[in-house]
Amino acid sequence: MNLINGIPEVIEGTAYYPSILVPNTKFEKHMFQINLAVSDEIWDMFKSQGFIGLHPAGKKGYTPDPVITFERFATRKDGVTKNQPPKLVNTDNESIDVTVGNGSRVKVMWRHSQYAGGGGIINRAELVAVQVVELVEYSEESSADATDQAIASAEF
Repeated sequence: MNLINGIPEVIEGTAYYPSILVPNTKFEKHMFQINLAVSDEIWDMFKSQGFIGLHPAGKKGYTPDPVITFERFATRKDGVTKNQPPKLVNTDNESIDVTVGNGSRVKVMWRHSQYAGGGGIINRAELVAVQVVELVEYSEESSADATDQAIASAEF
Protein backbone atom coordinates (compact mmCIF):
# COMPACT_ATOMS: atom_id res chain seq x y z
CA MET A 1 0.00 0.00 0.00
CA ASN A 2 1.42 3.37 -1.02
CA LEU A 3 1.30 6.15 1.56
CA ILE A 4 1.26 9.93 1.19
CA ASN A 5 2.49 11.57 4.40
CA GLY A 6 1.43 8.44 6.28
CA ILE A 7 -2.04 8.38 4.66
CA PRO A 8 -3.06 5.62 2.22
CA GLU A 9 -2.95 6.78 -1.42
CA VAL A 10 -6.22 4.92 -2.05
CA ILE A 11 -9.19 5.56 0.25
CA GLU A 12 -12.41 3.52 0.18
CA GLY A 13 -15.75 5.02 1.14
CA THR A 14 -19.23 6.02 0.05
CA ALA A 15 -19.59 8.64 -2.69
CA TYR A 16 -21.86 11.68 -2.46
CA TYR A 17 -22.38 14.35 -5.12
CA PRO A 18 -19.61 13.08 -7.38
CA SER A 19 -18.59 15.09 -10.44
CA ILE A 20 -15.87 12.85 -11.80
CA LEU A 21 -15.84 13.03 -15.60
CA VAL A 22 -17.74 16.32 -15.90
CA PRO A 23 -16.81 19.17 -13.55
CA ASN A 24 -19.25 20.71 -11.10
CA THR A 25 -19.97 24.18 -12.54
CA LYS A 26 -22.38 25.41 -9.85
CA PHE A 27 -19.68 27.51 -8.20
CA GLU A 28 -17.14 30.06 -9.43
CA LYS A 29 -14.31 27.52 -9.38
CA HIS A 30 -15.30 24.62 -11.62
CA MET A 31 -14.10 21.36 -10.08
CA PHE A 32 -14.01 17.63 -10.61
CA GLN A 33 -14.92 16.38 -7.15
CA ILE A 34 -16.27 13.70 -4.89
CA ASN A 35 -17.46 13.88 -1.31
CA LEU A 36 -16.34 10.65 0.31
CA ALA A 37 -17.83 9.37 3.58
CA VAL A 38 -14.94 7.68 5.40
CA SER A 39 -14.01 6.15 8.75
CA ASP A 40 -13.05 8.32 11.71
CA GLU A 41 -9.51 6.92 11.49
CA ILE A 42 -9.02 8.03 7.87
CA TRP A 43 -10.59 11.44 8.52
CA ASP A 44 -8.28 11.97 11.52
CA MET A 45 -5.23 11.22 9.34
CA PHE A 46 -6.20 14.01 6.92
CA LYS A 47 -7.05 16.40 9.76
CA SER A 48 -3.68 15.81 11.47
CA GLN A 49 -1.94 16.81 8.21
CA GLY A 50 -3.94 20.06 7.87
CA PHE A 51 -5.92 19.25 4.73
CA ILE A 52 -8.87 21.40 3.63
CA GLY A 53 -12.23 19.92 2.55
CA LEU A 54 -12.84 18.03 5.79
CA HIS A 55 -16.30 17.75 7.34
CA PRO A 56 -16.63 16.12 10.80
CA ALA A 57 -19.04 13.27 11.52
CA GLY A 58 -22.64 14.47 11.55
CA LYS A 59 -21.86 17.76 9.76
CA LYS A 60 -23.25 16.69 6.38
CA GLY A 61 -26.96 15.86 6.25
CA TYR A 62 -26.54 13.02 3.77
CA THR A 63 -24.38 10.81 6.04
CA PRO A 64 -23.55 10.47 9.74
CA ASP A 65 -19.92 9.69 8.80
CA PRO A 66 -17.06 12.17 8.43
CA VAL A 67 -16.58 13.39 4.85
CA ILE A 68 -13.50 14.31 2.84
CA THR A 69 -13.96 16.34 -0.34
CA PHE A 70 -11.44 15.36 -3.01
CA GLU A 71 -11.20 17.93 -5.81
CA ARG A 72 -9.34 18.74 -9.01
CA PHE A 73 -9.59 22.12 -10.69
CA ALA A 74 -11.25 21.86 -14.12
CA THR A 75 -8.80 24.41 -15.54
CA ARG A 76 -5.25 25.51 -14.87
CA LYS A 77 -4.27 28.80 -13.25
CA ASP A 78 -4.85 30.69 -16.51
CA GLY A 79 -8.56 29.76 -16.29
CA VAL A 80 -8.58 28.61 -19.90
CA THR A 81 -6.40 25.51 -20.28
CA LYS A 82 -8.46 22.47 -19.31
CA ASN A 83 -7.15 19.88 -16.88
CA GLN A 84 -7.65 16.22 -17.70
CA PRO A 85 -10.58 14.74 -15.74
CA PRO A 86 -9.84 12.09 -13.13
CA LYS A 87 -9.76 8.51 -14.34
CA LEU A 88 -12.93 6.47 -13.70
CA VAL A 89 -12.59 2.68 -13.72
CA ASN A 90 -14.42 -0.51 -12.77
CA THR A 91 -13.03 -3.24 -10.49
CA ASP A 92 -11.08 -4.67 -13.47
CA ASN A 93 -9.36 -1.26 -13.89
CA GLU A 94 -11.13 -0.73 -17.22
CA SER A 95 -12.16 2.84 -18.03
CA ILE A 96 -15.90 3.40 -17.74
CA ASP A 97 -18.18 6.24 -18.75
CA VAL A 98 -21.00 6.32 -16.21
CA THR A 99 -22.47 8.93 -13.93
CA VAL A 100 -21.78 7.72 -10.41
CA GLY A 101 -24.71 8.24 -8.05
CA ASN A 102 -24.93 9.00 -4.34
CA GLY A 103 -24.32 5.95 -2.17
CA SER A 104 -21.92 4.25 -4.59
CA ARG A 105 -19.06 2.39 -2.91
CA VAL A 106 -15.78 3.62 -4.42
CA LYS A 107 -12.04 3.76 -3.99
CA VAL A 108 -10.45 7.17 -4.48
CA MET A 109 -6.84 7.62 -5.55
CA TRP A 110 -5.52 11.05 -4.58
CA ARG A 111 -2.36 13.10 -4.46
CA HIS A 112 -1.17 15.84 -2.11
CA SER A 113 -1.45 19.28 -3.72
CA GLN A 114 0.06 22.18 -1.81
CA TYR A 115 0.01 25.85 -2.75
CA ALA A 116 0.04 29.34 -1.27
CA GLY A 117 -3.30 31.01 -0.67
CA GLY A 118 -5.42 32.74 1.92
CA GLY A 119 -2.37 33.99 3.81
CA GLY A 120 -0.74 30.59 4.17
CA ILE A 121 -0.08 27.17 2.72
CA ILE A 122 -3.10 25.18 1.58
CA ASN A 123 -3.06 21.38 1.62
CA ARG A 124 -5.61 19.88 -0.75
CA ALA A 125 -6.43 16.23 -1.41
CA GLU A 126 -6.45 16.29 -5.21
CA LEU A 127 -8.66 13.78 -7.00
CA VAL A 128 -6.65 11.52 -9.36
CA ALA A 129 -8.88 8.49 -10.05
CA VAL A 130 -12.02 6.70 -8.86
CA GLN A 131 -12.64 2.96 -8.94
CA VAL A 132 -16.30 1.99 -8.66
CA VAL A 133 -16.72 -0.99 -6.33
CA GLU A 134 -20.55 -0.96 -6.11
CA LEU A 135 -22.35 1.40 -8.48
CA VAL A 136 -25.52 3.22 -7.60
CA GLU A 137 -26.47 4.78 -10.91
CA TYR A 138 -27.22 8.48 -10.85
CA SER A 139 -30.80 9.56 -11.25
CA GLU A 140 -32.52 12.88 -10.66
CA GLU A 141 -34.67 11.13 -8.05
CA SER A 142 -31.71 9.82 -5.98
CA SER A 143 -30.15 13.28 -6.05
CA ALA A 144 -33.42 14.88 -4.97
CA ASP A 145 -33.83 12.34 -2.15
CA ALA A 146 -30.35 13.13 -0.81
CA THR A 147 -31.09 16.85 -1.01
CA ASP A 148 -34.41 16.37 0.79
CA GLN A 149 -32.59 14.46 3.55
CA ALA A 150 -30.00 17.22 3.87
CA ILE A 151 -32.69 19.90 4.11
CA ALA A 152 -34.67 17.91 6.67
CA SER A 153 -31.65 17.45 8.95
CA ALA A 154 -30.07 20.89 8.48
CA GLU A 155 -29.19 22.62 11.74
CA PHE A 156 -27.14 25.73 12.42
